[in-house]
Amino acid sequence: MKRSRWYAIRVAPGYQRMAAVDERLPESRRMESIIERNCRKDGFDIFMPSFYTELRHHRTKQILQKWFPFLVGYAFVNLARLNFEELRRVDRVVCFLRGAKYGPLEFPDGTIEALYFADHERQAFLYEQHCRKENERHEQIQHLRGQLRKILPNGRKAGVSMVDHAESAIDFLSPQIKERVQTIISGFNSLTADAEVENLRKAV
Repeated sequence: MKRSRWYAIRVAPGYQRMAAVDERLPESRRMESIIERNCRKDGFDIFMPSFYTELRHHRTKQILQKWFPFLVGYAFVNLARLNFEELRRVDRVVCFLRGAKYGPLEFPDGTIEALYFADHERQAFLYEQHCRKENERHEQIQHLRGQLRKILPNGRKAGVSMVDHAESAIDFLSPQIKERVQTIISGFNSLTADAEVENLRKAV
């Protein structure tokens, strides 16, 4: 069994961003970067320490899943066969990180393992953070739902969401109650992205 030999490569600017989704690839590769896809396509084992986060699109307000590199401009490639020239020919590989004395700088397995651990630890933290936020959001939604139930008249039909029921009944409410219901509905909408409003309306 060949031992691992890890070297750092310099990546061309802009090629650590996420590659376009390719449905033909396995699920584990759906969120890889362009440089990772280029290297794997040519048979190279690459590791780009990164972290996952969710961002809200400034215009559509949709939640976007993004990966960002820990080390901007660099990634690690396992060259057990020391085939440096083959790797240099991979699209958007600029050069190798060189040592102070001579040649490309080799990184011990322990260093790469530590980066793997930090990478996974970061993902676990972000996942737990996401779960906490979702639980808090769900609790807020349930609280608002309970408020609407206390205010609105009985008679909501099966299959009609609480929000739809509130909007259909709002014109028959007193001005003070009407204002309160409108505030609650706004609260529902603020707890969800635009693309998720219909799912929320169905859920409540």
